[in-house]
Amino acid sequence: MEFSFFSPVKVHFGSGERLNVGLYTKQYGHHCLIVRTPMKDQKREQLFNDMTQNLVQNGIAFSIFDQVIPNPTTEIVDKGVKIANENNVDFVIAFGGGSTIDAAKAIALLAINPELSWDESFAEFSNPFKDTDQTRRALPIVAIPTTSGTGSHITQAAVITDSAKSEKVTLFQSCLIPKQAIVDPQLMITVPTKVTAATGFDALCHSIESYLNPRASALTELLSLEAIKIIVKSLPELLNDPLNLSLREHMAYADTLAGICLSNAGAEAPHPIAEIINGYYPALAHGETLAYIYPRFMEHASEQNEVKIKDLLAIFENYKPEGHSHTLSEITFATFTLFIQKLGLSSTLEGLALDDRMAKEIMSKLSFNMPITNANQMKEIFSKSM
Repeated sequence: MEFSFFSPVKVHFGSGERLNVGLYTKQYGHHCLIVRTPMKDQKREQLFNDMTQNLVQNGIAFSIFDQVIPNPTTEIVDKGVKIANENNVDFVIAFGGGSTIDAAKAIALLAINPELSWDESFAEFSNPFKDTDQTRRALPIVAIPTTSGTGSHITQAAVITDSAKSEKVTLFQSCLIPKQAIVDPQLMITVPTKVTAATGFDALCHSIESYLNPRASALTELLSLEAIKIIVKSLPELLNDPLNLSLREHMAYADTLAGICLSNAGAEAPHPIAEIINGYYPALAHGETLAYIYPRFMEHASEQNEVKIKDLLAIFENYKPEGHSHTLSEITFATFTLFIQKLGLSSTLEGLALDDRMAKEIMSKLSFNMPITNANQMKEIFSKSM
């Protein structure tokens, strides 16, 4: 048995852990930039204020950049970099979901690498498992996720939309890995049901794709299967009982496991396909986009690795179609369609109303290969999902 494994993020997990943020981060300096979205929820604002009070108690001043939007753009990141440099901050705290954490990572990178243009960044940091420049540095990043799904608090990736081209691009660099992650399930109580479903499904996709990826090891496979089991059981229950803190804890734990697996084994075809689609529909949640194409991807995957697919289907036993006349690919397609619908998400692109021009452009961009899916197969998955 041979494999490589890494998970350098120090994780503080538990309800109320946000109240120790100052204690955990004072080693990085005396002034931080807090990156977040605009806050409209009074309860969430109070949770945020409780956290910042602990920063002050530990002698840490802070500036706030609160202009992050879903699927953050290069333009938004540039604004954050300006605020970071104007205030001469020592480190960056991301308080929010995946978009916020991704934006914070990019801000931390560019704040101390002013010579880097966006084109250079996208070109240089394009491989999740190969650092072209081991000396590259970023401001220390501390991630405080408020959703359970993106895994960004534990990975080397940051997804940014190129404003000039309206394309989502993923930056990969080891310096983008947060120094610490504070995972406090209390912060997730206020997350709306629709967001809970989309982010939870995203975490499930991370677990499944890293499990199916040839880069998977015995260790990541173990963690992936554990995350999948937790999500399949807990996510539907949570959607019916969104204030259940125990279920929020389960999902936050599964999301963290999935992020560890993703950072080690990598994603598969659904993620780049979804990122291309999101370039045309930036307001669409990433998890929703994944759901559109997942049944067809899993149908394809069932033809690539029968053993692993059967292991997965055993976890989804309650969602499998009745009868014994179905092929494995038919069972897989039907199972994931039913589970996605159970979450209140759409399992096809039909409702998105893609016009012919968009569809052709998306197809033309699917010109690369993934570990178990080549370019032609990705085009087929996309086409059959419409």
